Amino acid sequence: MTPNRPDLKRLFNPKAIAVIGASNREGSIGRIIFERLIPSLRKLYPVHPRESHIMGYTAFAEIAMLPEGIDVALLATGAEAAVAAAEACAVKKIPFLIIVAGGFGETGAAGARLEARLQEIVSRFETRILGPNSLGVFIPGERLDTIFVEHGDKALGSGGGVTFITQSGSVGVEALGLASNTGYGMRAFVGLGNKCDLDELDFLDYFGRDPETTCLAFYLENIAHGRRFLEKARQVTPHKPVLVLKAGRTAAGARAVSSHTGRLAGMDAVVSGAFRQFGIQRVLDDEELCDASKCLAMLPPARGPRVAVLTPAGGFGVMAADYIEADQRSMPLSMAALAPRTVRRIRDATFPFAACENPVDLTASADDGMFGRSLDALIEDDGVDIIICTAFFAPPAISDGLIAEIAARVPRSPKPLITFTQYGPFTDLYLRRFHDAGVVGFPSVSRAVRAARFLVERARILAALKEQP
Repeated sequence: MTPNRPDLKRLFNPKAIAVIGASNREGSIGRIIFERLIPSLRKLYPVHPRESHIMGYTAFAEIAMLPEGIDVALLATGAEAAVAAAEACAVKKIPFLIIVAGGFGETGAAGARLEARLQEIVSRFETRILGPNSLGVFIPGERLDTIFVEHGDKALGSGGGVTFITQSGSVGVEALGLASNTGYGMRAFVGLGNKCDLDELDFLDYFGRDPETTCLAFYLENIAHGRRFLEKARQVTPHKPVLVLKAGRTAAGARAVSSHTGRLAGMDAVVSGAFRQFGIQRVLDDEELCDASKCLAMLPPARGPRVAVLTPAGGFGVMAADYIEADQRSMPLSMAALAPRTVRRIRDATFPFAACENPVDLTASADDGMFGRSLDALIEDDGVDIIICTAFFAPPAISDGLIAEIAARVPRSPKPLITFTQYGPFTDLYLRRFHDAGVVGFPSVSRAVRAARFLVERARILAALKEQP
């Protein structure tokens, strides 16, 4: 927070919220937003020029008639009306405005002039603006939801550690959908929109200091204050990972960025080099962003690149070995050589016909207890840095109890445990059950192996930062 600027805490934990353009009309954005705010148990103040009540709440005909002490105003109007409403809210000394309307700088010269008027309002008043063209914020633990598009289970992620900050509403909604379907652990969601005022630097600073955030994930098409963002990231990343999906890597992508947000994208090679220097982990697509933030929020960095694979299905063990050894361009991994004692322990815990070298194939005859005891042996092997478990449910031998067997070992393991599972149409359900038990899971071998690379990269970033003056 800078002098004469309100604390962002009032944006993310407001006591009183006004909705400009709230409506009783079914399907309208003003109604959807107001309806989604009701479970937050905040004081709500709808503003509508003609309606006396909105969904049972007393409505105010004008912004000037609102009571004092409002923390946030959501502007659910068209672009022209939003500019006028923003000034009225600023005069009313409302500290934070969320503008959901598009039609600003992303649409051309006329829209850019409207956006400039918003910036002029910010310069004259002690009011901050999120947007325009913003989905707003979603804080699961606070039941605060301003997002007007459907995004799955509203209870998802409460108690999670990922803060997801996105310049694209659609990319953000996909992450919310992932969280709803398979578990993700979201602390907060912020839709940046056009960034006429508040931008990624503000939220990197705020959530970098937030004790409930364990990982920061950004989707950005441009970076407003590049050097300051990098320097702040270097301060944050020793304490929690900072991930960035920087779009516009190609010439065509950079042109698309300009048309999407009205901003120019930077030179991609320079961006990548700067990210490495300042400890930012770069990912290349939306799936990587979600997978990396999920595992980095829940698992410790890998102390080395040596991976052990534990499976009841030999074919998937072979596939995992191929993925581990084949792609050495980004972050090299290797198959761990198991200690003789580890091999003996696994053989004693399972069957004479089990393949006890890495990848360890317990065969489909194994049961939950055999899996758990074999996992103990791998955890205690100093030559293993990361363990990937492939979990297949084939009752009565391997049952749903396998989730508890793996989950019981996660908190006492000094090395990351990653799970891969497939169960036909029930895959998402089982991934969610693993997540709820504290186990990081993925629906494919390749994504589980890629998660291991993210954890090795995180360890190398921390080591490099320690060497910097």
